[in-house]
Amino acid sequence: MSEPSRTGRTERPRVLVIDDDDELCNVLRDALADEYAVATVPHGAAALALTKHHHPAVILLDLRMPIMDGWSFLEQYRRHPNGVSKIVLLSGHPDLAAQAERVGADGYVQKPFDLERIRETIARALDGTARS
Repeated sequence: MSEPSRTGRTERPRVLVIDDDDELCNVLRDALADEYAVATVPHGAAALALTKHHHPAVILLDLRMPIMDGWSFLEQYRRHPNGVSKIVLLSGHPDLAAQAERVGADGYVQKPFDLERIRETIARALDGTARS
C-alpha cells in the first residue's frame, strides 16, 4: 500500500527483492523503479534486518540463496508482528507453485519470467488477489 508523505503526496509502494543474483536484482530494480520504490538484498538474513525498520508492501523472494534461504526467511518473517507484507516466491521449480500457497506465500512466479508477469503479479498482490 502506498503511504502519504509528509508533503501530502502519495508515495510509491515499496517492493523488496530478496535474491542473490545481482544481475536479476538490477533488472528488477530498473524495470520497477517507475512504479515502485525498490530495495534489494542478497539473502534472507539481510532482509530480516531490513524489514525491522522498513515495511515493504510486496516482497519478491527467491528460495535458493546462501546464508538464509527463502523458506527460512518466510518462516521467520511471518512470526514477526510486522511480517504482513505480501510475499511472491520466485523459483525455477514449477512444482513449488502449490507449496507456495501452503506456506503462506501470496503468489508464485516461475523463473525465467518476463517482466510483465512480475508487474502483473505485484499489482495483484497489492490488490489482494495474487495467487499466480
